[in-house]
Amino acid sequence: MIPKEMTPNIPEPILNLLHEIGEVGGEGTYLVGGFVRDLLLKRPSLDIDIVIEGDAIRVANAICDRWNGTLEVHPQFGTATVTPENVSLPKVDFVTARRETYQDAGTLPIVQSGTITDDLHRRDFSINALAMRLDTSAFGAIVDKTGGLEDLKSGIVRVLHKQSFIDDPTRIFRAARYAGRYGFRIAETDTILIQEALPVLARLSGERIRNEIDRLLLEKNASEIVEHLTQLDVWKTISEGWNISTTFACDFKKAERAIAWASTHLTDEEFQPELVRWMAFLGTGTPIYQIEALSLKLVLEHQLQRLISRAKAAKHQVSLEKVTHAAFAKLGIPLSENAFIEYQKGKWCIVDTDNTITYVCGDGHLYRVQTPLTAYRELEQTLAPVKETARPSEIYQLLKPYPTEALALGCVNTTLPKWKREKIKDYLFVLRKTEPFITGKDLITLGEKPSKNFETQLWKLFAAQLDGEINKKEEAYSRLRTFV
Repeated sequence: MIPKEMTPNIPEPILNLLHEIGEVGGEGTYLVGGFVRDLLLKRPSLDIDIVIEGDAIRVANAICDRWNGTLEVHPQFGTATVTPENVSLPKVDFVTARRETYQDAGTLPIVQSGTITDDLHRRDFSINALAMRLDTSAFGAIVDKTGGLEDLKSGIVRVLHKQSFIDDPTRIFRAARYAGRYGFRIAETDTILIQEALPVLARLSGERIRNEIDRLLLEKNASEIVEHLTQLDVWKTISEGWNISTTFACDFKKAERAIAWASTHLTDEEFQPELVRWMAFLGTGTPIYQIEALSLKLVLEHQLQRLISRAKAAKHQVSLEKVTHAAFAKLGIPLSENAFIEYQKGKWCIVDTDNTITYVCGDGHLYRVQTPLTAYRELEQTLAPVKETARPSEIYQLLKPYPTEALALGCVNTTLPKWKREKIKDYLFVLRKTEPFITGKDLITLGEKPSKNFETQLWKLFAAQLDGEINKKEEAYSRLRTFV
């Protein structure tokens, strides 16, 4: 049974739900993973994973009928998810017990059916390799095949075998995440194993690394976790020369304040909290050219702005199918000797640290990288020379290019003078929502044709409106007549 010193505190509805699963599944039905770990740590959890020795989909079907719920089945994986009709109850994932083998380091595993022992031994850490029997004959009995109970008591994160981090280097992130979340420490032997696995981590896809960083940025103790990974040389392994900003802890708190502020004040528009967290993660100390390179490598939001086309390169007798210093010199873009050139997913990424610039070559074209992740760095630079007497129209023009997420960070940045923060708020709440008295359609009705002068007239009218010089449409028309 569950050890008395770790008396569980399972809410009655969840306890009843687990009893029902045990009755239907019978012997060979187990609650596993994070729920058991958090149960023993007396922490709340609604992440219910059930392992069945046998046919998990059959049990899920029977449970679904019993709960009058909805069923989602993935027969190729032997898994199913049941969502109870009672919306106050959590969904439950059912998985057939399995064992995994890795053919090569860093690749996804080959999965076969197995026993509960096989299933527990395929898991990442001993603290996650605990199960609780749900069958009626032994409901509540803990199954511990790997010393997980002792590690929970001692506060240690420990993998189950020496090859674990090499098989799946994303476990390096998870080890730090669990240690940070629970105040545990990574076993000394595991720290050595992590160092041995770093070369494999460097070969992981950008998407897999980004997903792990996304998860750790959701942790309350993200700054401690990031620092721990810094000590393990993880960031330098992912990208040469990548140093996490020394201000990350402060930047992360600022990001959380900005997200909370936006949830109260920007409720009527789309807002991406994850973008704010990434801006804080890349911080005020990371050079913009490196943020651009990381957005490409980690497949973060970015666009490629073409600088030189294939045809233009050909006029200089240059082919950009392969990057060389000589080719760039012919294009009038000399690269420094220390420029780092890497082939990523069909494109060449060139990071020139001496010239502080990042390029991309692909399909014979040369590009610059544009990403919203640099927006907050650039916003700080934009705000630096702004004076308190700046007119609303000037603020409008300065802030219009920036995403809401960067502006929210500015609103909570107490290192900025209060009047600058007020000007950002005035832009967010008033200026950007102001509708012009006169539009392009009005000018066309008056016989004007779209042109540069056309745009200039419209902006002058709108600027006068923002600055309070004209307050109604008739005044705008009167001002328009003075332009002739």
